[in-house]
Amino acid sequence: MNRQQEIEELFSMFHDFEIKSVSKDGEALTLDFVIPWGQLWNPVVLEYQIKIELSGCRNLLCEYFLFKDDEANKSKPLALRETEKRVTSDPQTMNKLGLEVQSYTYTPPDTYVLHCNSSKEIAGGELTLTATDYRIFNDNGEPLTLDQLKQYATQWWDSIKEMWDEQKK
Repeated sequence: MNRQQEIEELFSMFHDFEIKSVSKDGEALTLDFVIPWGQLWNPVVLEYQIKIELSGCRNLLCEYFLFKDDEANKSKPLALRETEKRVTSDPQTMNKLGLEVQSYTYTPPDTYVLHCNSSKEIAGGELTLTATDYRIFNDNGEPLTLDQLKQYATQWWDSIKEMWDEQKK
């Protein structure tokens, strides 16, 4: 498996991953995420964070949708509110958006789009980036392998399946 395929596998695990911080230095992009899987561990870790360092990040862009700020729009149900499209390449602005990755798309040779919703006052957005390599770190700054992260993902999805099976009974 090549590095692009590994990055795809990595991003395929991202569901409800909250982006806590974005920083960029040259072609190095660092993304800190809170992942939901810590809820399974004993003791429970609600704010378990991982760090993904991506290299080859020549492009970073975030398109997001800000709810229009007028009384008529605010009185509408959330799903019906009008939005305004905004675009930024500023990591500090991205940090404030409360983006939570739901899925991704990949366009060869090295472009990824992270599709996000938001826990803040925006309707969601998309983070577009390029990457050619990656490293993963746990909340203590220790390296994690893709296989270790896959194990966490498998535990998480198995627990979801068990919950669904219990609810069907």
